[in-house]
Amino acid sequence: MARYDVFLASTMADREKAELIVRRLRALKFKVRYDKKREHTTPTPKDYRDADNARATLILWSAAACETDSPDSDWVHAIAHHARSKTDVLVQASLDTAIPDEPLSKDQRFDLSGMGPRKLVEGYYQLVEDLGARDGRTDLRDWLALKASDKDGKEIWKENHPNDPLALVGKAKAAPTTAAPAPKPRPAPAAPEITASRSFVANLEAPASRSKTSRQDQLETMMLSAVGAVIIGMLLLSAALRSSIAETVPTSADGTQLVEQCPAGQIPAYLLDQWVRPPLEPGPIIDDTE
Repeated sequence: MARYDVFLASTMADREKAELIVRRLRALKFKVRYDKKREHTTPTPKDYRDADNARATLILWSAAACETDSPDSDWVHAIAHHARSKTDVLVQASLDTAIPDEPLSKDQRFDLSGMGPRKLVEGYYQLVEDLGARDGRTDLRDWLALKASDKDGKEIWKENHPNDPLALVGKAKAAPTTAAPAPKPRPAPAAPEITASRSFVANLEAPASRSKTSRQDQLETMMLSAVGAVIIGMLLLSAALRSSIAETVPTSADGTQLVEQCPAGQIPAYLLDQWVRPPLEPGPIIDDTE
């Protein structure tokens, strides 16, 4: 949605005439963007952004605007070519007999020459009708033809055009005061049946949860018992194996351990077995020095 109805571009030399046109368009409730304090001669990003946010770009041509050696004229031409690059955006008006360069000279221009603070010209009526048609507004020429003192005629025009911005003046502010107060919200009725059903469901779910908990406890107890039995069995088995492997040492009647001793130069019999070699027999002496 466009932010402005019209973006107006003119030279700084035509500022007085431009402000007159801006005031007249705003009196018809057109939203006009015009920088009356502009001093730069090169279009800025804000200039292009404001032009893009407008439904129409109105270029005011004059001798100053058509002067090719003027930097201010270059600004007007840049805005005009930017608007011409878009579809149905450029609107041109002439303040005098000066003609812009091609291709701008081939487009339609509304003649505003001779227009003053108290004088309207045919070109201005045509300009207003063209700008109004872009926003769906009609019969603005009839509104301009009404005198300031013709209040009845203006009221009739507003009744015939209830959605026009001229007819909506003052209604937006009056609407909130005449609007009926909104009814207070009533508290929601209690729902005992729902509460009872919820408690009934909770009672049904409670035994199920208890049974699940008791089953889990029993399963954990059984697992712990099995693990304990395995551990005890392993301990008993290791003790039995250790007692069988250990060699029994002979003891006397008073409990003193008996140690068997061999004479010097002999090997105990229990150390000899079938794999032990017999003593080596001495053989003949061989003289290997010869």
